[in-house]
Parts: sequence; C-alpha cells; structure tokens
Amino acid sequence: MKDIYEILNDIEIDEDEMEIIDATDIEKAKVKKYLKKSINKDKSYRNKGIAIAVLCCLLIGGAGTLGVAYPSYAAEIPIVGDIFRFIDNGRTGAYDKYKEYADVVGATQESNGIKVTIKEAIFDGKTLTYTYEIISDKDLGDNPFFNMNGPRLTIKDYNGGSGGSSGVKRFAENTYVGEETITIDEERKAISFELNFTNIGDMSSENSREIKGNWKFKINLKALDNVKQIINKTTEKNGVQLNIESISKTSATFTLNYSQEISKDLQEKYFIVDIPIEEVKDDLGNVYKATSVSTNEGSEGRYAGKSMSSFGELNPNATKLIITPKVHLSNDVHQESGDGEGKAVDTSPTIDENHPKNNEITLDDIVIELKK
Repeated sequence: MKDIYEILNDIEIDEDEMEIIDATDIEKAKVKKYLKKSINKDKSYRNKGIAIAVLCCLLIGGAGTLGVAYPSYAAEIPIVGDIFRFIDNGRTGAYDKYKEYADVVGATQESNGIKVTIKEAIFDGKTLTYTYEIISDKDLGDNPFFNMNGPRLTIKDYNGGSGGSSGVKRFAENTYVGEETITIDEERKAISFELNFTNIGDMSSENSREIKGNWKFKINLKALDNVKQIINKTTEKNGVQLNIESISKTSATFTLNYSQEISKDLQEKYFIVDIPIEEVKDDLGNVYKATSVSTNEGSEGRYAGKSMSSFGELNPNATKLIITPKVHLSNDVHQESGDGEGKAVDTSPTIDENHPKNNEITLDDIVIELKK
C-alpha cells in the first residue's frame, strides 16, 4: 500500500492554483518565497506533488513535522530553522554540518516592539557561531545591526583577543535572520558567554535611526570533540614568512593555526602586510572558504602574530590539504590623529614610488599530510 507521501506525489497540479493555508503572516511569507522558488514549470509532476506534501505537512503538523517527513527539503525552507544554509545563500560547503551539530538555544527577548531569538549555537573549541532571528513591528532597513556603539558579547573568564564575521538578511516583511562567528585565541572545552544588545540600527543607511532596547542572553556551550595535528611547515618569499603551526579538526569544522614574520625592509615599504588564509583545497578537488579569520598581534604589532582561519567540515576522504598563501600589502589606509588642540591631523601613510598603494605576493604552496 502506498503511504500518504507516495499518494501526494502522484497528484499533478499547476502551481498557479496553489493556495496558502491559514498560518501566521511569517509562515505565509516563508512558504510563498521558498516553495515558489523551488517549483519550475519544466520539472516533473513528482516535484509538484512534493509541493502539495509540504503544504499538507504544514497543515497537519506544523513546521516541525516537515523536518521529519522530508529532511532533504529542510535546507530549502528556513521555517525549520536552517539559518546557517540561508545565510550562505543555499550553497553546500562551509555550513553543511553546523545544523547537525549545533545546540538549539531558542531563547527569546522582546523590547520596544522588537523580538530577538537566539536560534542555534555551535562551539568547536576556538570558534563560536550563533544564529538569530529578529521580528519587528517596524521596518529595520536592509541591514540591521546590533549595538552601533559599545560591546555586545562578553565571554566569561576570558580577556584575550578575538575576531570574526557576521551577516544578516531580510527574510520577510519586518523579519530578519542573522549569523555571527567569533574566534578566540585559546582553546577551551566549554564556553559561557553573554550577549547584551542595547540598540539596533540600519548599517545600510547614513541617517539610520537608532532604536534603544534591552535584549540580553546568557548561553553555555560544550565544545565539539577536537583532534589536533601539529604541522610546523613554512613557506617564505620576498621578505615574508608564513608558518602553518597546526590544524584542529572536529565533526563539523577545521581550524588552521599559523603565524607570520615580515622583514624590516617590507615593514618600511608597506603600512599593512597581512596573510589571511581565506581558502584552501584538498587532494579531492574540494575548495573550502573560511568562515572566520582572526589575528592576534605579536610583539612587532601588526606585522607579526598568530592567526586562525576556521572552515566548515573537512571531507573525511581527503588525505592532503593544499594552501596557497596570498600576501596582501597596502599603504591605502586613511588615518587621523589629534594635534593636542582638538584638531584632526591626517597621518595616512605616504604613497609614492617607494611606497606603492597596493601589492600582492603569492607564496609557494604548503601541503599538509592529514593524519586519520
């Protein structure tokens, strides 16, 4: 006997005849946006039948039922919570395993007509990533940003450096989803942190109105199991030296730890000399894009120090990683400092024939033999 989904898949419909079921405004917007995108007039009747099954799942059991009945379609419909994939524009790669291993937080705070929910969070020992949803009673613009002034994240018992990245997207009318990644410079088995959002504004607008509020969260996470491999491989060219110190691997991520040394001649020639490892590839042809790059300056300031680049899941069949480091050199920096009398003085670096505006050096490959 056919089950309910086989029966539904045998039904042929025209997507123009689709009707939105009774649901919240947010659910309606999500279903409209993602189901209509997934249906193509040239696709077979089975794909159209799947659309009916999806709508029936929503009618019978809500968004949670959908994730169980049709897990392969979960990434296409963020009402089941896969913000990681939505932020990454639906691509496979960096965030493939984040959803599987992330802890569901589900904490909500509402203030001044704006509801903020921390959805999921994951910690691999050095890099913390969390997702959130914003539902507002007003338009927050194209790029809402928390805490225009002042800190918003505090890690318990930690005074070291950190770096990371963030992104937020409009999902529906007055509804946004976002993701933030923070990498710290020490390895931990667990992390306790506090998010304290005190205001929100639109970063895409010069005349953004800042909305005050109080959205506060306390979150505790255990780190994913971590395997560390010492590398200590160096490549050097034209006064730049890069050393890959180690690689740390978890079920969902891997992190490269590295350091750089810059010659005095190059320091005098360029204001910025940086080697961010933003992409690596393996011996199977897979390319990995960094989700976070963090640098902790050393005794020589911006010219030396230790850095970390975090990536998504490493293919378990890969035996080698190939790194092609690119050195970014620049004097294209605007700087100002006070003159002691309240006036700003332009202290930007000189740009002339001995101090080029920008340049790039590609170092020789470093090949890492991965241990199983």
